[in-house]
Amino acid sequence: MKKFFFFSLFGFLFLFFAMASEAIVSVKLQELRFGILRDQLMNYELSSQTLRERLKQMFLSKDDYMTEVKVNILESGIMNSETEGLDLKVSWKDKFGLYVINSVRFLNLKSPLELEEQQKTIIRLQFAFYMERTRKYPIASKKYQELEESITSTLSDEMAFALLHHGYCLVMMGDRDKAFVKLNKAIDLFPGSHYAENAALLISFLEDGQKKKEELKSKKKSPEELAYSLFQSGDYEETLRTLESLPSLTNDQSYIKARSMEELGKTSNAVKEYIQLVKQKENKEVAIRANRRLLLIGNFYQENKSLVAFSKEEATKLGDTKAAENIEEGKSLVLKPVIIEKILKTENSSNLSKEETTELNQIKDEIKLSLEDSKQETKRLALVVSEEKLPLVPETSPTTEKKAEDPPKNLSQNKDANVPLKLKVKLRDGREVVCDEVLIEGNLASLKLGSFGLNLPYDLIVSVQSSQPKKGKIKIGTNNGIAGESSKWIQNQSGDWVLSKDAENPVTKADVRYFRL
Repeated sequence: MKKFFFFSLFGFLFLFFAMASEAIVSVKLQELRFGILRDQLMNYELSSQTLRERLKQMFLSKDDYMTEVKVNILESGIMNSETEGLDLKVSWKDKFGLYVINSVRFLNLKSPLELEEQQKTIIRLQFAFYMERTRKYPIASKKYQELEESITSTLSDEMAFALLHHGYCLVMMGDRDKAFVKLNKAIDLFPGSHYAENAALLISFLEDGQKKKEELKSKKKSPEELAYSLFQSGDYEETLRTLESLPSLTNDQSYIKARSMEELGKTSNAVKEYIQLVKQKENKEVAIRANRRLLLIGNFYQENKSLVAFSKEEATKLGDTKAAENIEEGKSLVLKPVIIEKILKTENSSNLSKEETTELNQIKDEIKLSLEDSKQETKRLALVVSEEKLPLVPETSPTTEKKAEDPPKNLSQNKDANVPLKLKVKLRDGREVVCDEVLIEGNLASLKLGSFGLNLPYDLIVSVQSSQPKKGKIKIGTNNGIAGESSKWIQNQSGDWVLSKDAENPVTKADVRYFRL
């Protein structure tokens, strides 16, 4: 009987440790895969780079439109990728392994692994960052605060990102005291990191601006000088109040007023000021700067074809066509957001807790409210365009029952001959980007177009093809030279590149360095 008991106990322990080992390996693989995908999607290092550029532009070079375009392109590739690979499917075996791992971590006084919670954190970060990018600072600030309270690991990249960007949002909202608290916390928790560097940079800009402001007030400088200093320091609310105290404004002061309103989200009011500045003839330099703002607003922040058409025509008159071309070129590289569509399509599942369901519905309501605000601002902008009697361009192509006749072949061929050859890059989530070349660096793909570039996860690319298949061949390059030429390259299930889905002799994914025409 004792032998049977010992054999049974031995067999049970053997099976337990065998299952535990297999489950632990499975969880570790899940954690590794999730970590790689998370780093590719979030791209924290790049997010710090873009924030640094935005801060420099905000405090040092407000009229550098090229930097602004580059920042918009880079920001569109951060936290804005296909997230299907991050949808964890935790089996009973993984749950068992997670329980064993967390039991050991508890005994060693370590925080538990929370893969599912990390996944939810990433979706929240994506939403908060999108709201920040679209200048919905109060919503972004609220979500960053919730993230700070929910993230269990105080030394994680997610916590650092939330603190830094929450501080930036508070600065833009005018709540600088709270911003200092968040930024100093980021410096204290993450010394020597790119988060701390950016937090210190933002604090130094704010302190310099405050010193200049106090110096001007102590020296009893004129309101004109004070308004300019406030504008340079990013205090837009105070700038507007100071300008309102002046009996009349010069063209330069009107431009500062319009820029301040734009930064505060009063886009339609700013556009009205810009249009007047473009039409005036006394100061050509101000007219050029105002027209570039119209180009940026019409292309990036509050898309309006009539506004773009007007500003492009004015750019020609002002001899500033290169700026119009650069802004339009940069616009083609900006990726449309996927997180909004993903959240709105998410159904309430029985697997979600009551708190998770409530949060999901709250995020959906915030998105709908944000979209509604955007629609209202679009209507106000359309009203301004109408009041200023700008030539109207339909925002959507009119539908006609009768199909247009095909153009003569020779005209079509002549038209194609004048269109430059480009690469059409199709992404896993259905979006397409047109560019001149694709450079591969590790897990990142850099899509180049003129002076601009868009960085995104290499795995996100499904295919690369020529915009004119009959005319252009795409060269796929490796360290050993050109590996092949084709009008279209497809990434197969293994991640290697082939001419078609069933083609043999693929080009190994890790060997690829570029795609060029």
